[in-house]
Amino acid sequence: MAREVKELMVKELEAVFQGIDGTGCVLVNYDGMTGDAARQVRQEVRRRGGSMVIVRNSLFGIALDRLGVGGLKRLIGGPMAVVRGEGPIEAAKAVDAATEMCAAIRVRGGYADGRVLGPEEVKKLAAIPSREVLLATIAGALMAPLRRLAYGLLDRPRALACGLDQLRARAAEQPPA
Repeated sequence: MAREVKELMVKELEAVFQGIDGTGCVLVNYDGMTGDAARQVRQEVRRRGGSMVIVRNSLFGIALDRLGVGGLKRLIGGPMAVVRGEGPIEAAKAVDAATEMCAAIRVRGGYADGRVLGPEEVKKLAAIPSREVLLATIAGALMAPLRRLAYGLLDRPRALACGLDQLRARAAEQPPA
């Protein structure tokens, strides 16, 4: 391959992975995957808001060096693809769904917040609930004391009304003196 072509490919990889510090990525092996399985995996990753890019290892390593993410180079090897999402959690969730679809995919590791992650850490990222679920949990936790206060304030008049009803019922049962 001509040197100019390789340089263009590296520049394209740099453009694709620009901002990798914020979005993160997950590196996977796809050795032994059939063409049909690869298509299905790509569709699943795309359905989850990510993208799967098959990279040439040497050129990807050069692009990583230029982007200042050289530590990720230690995960490069063999037939490899890079999965990206809106963030590292989304990428990890997309890979997790893809590994359930196709046993040929194996997670090599990932990159998030300036750190190189191992396969176990990527699995932990995939287990984190979505942003909406976390926000709902926080909102519920913040609302619980207010809800208890409201129920407590409403309970006192209700208890007083029940007590008055019982006194009225007793007074109706007893003959006048």
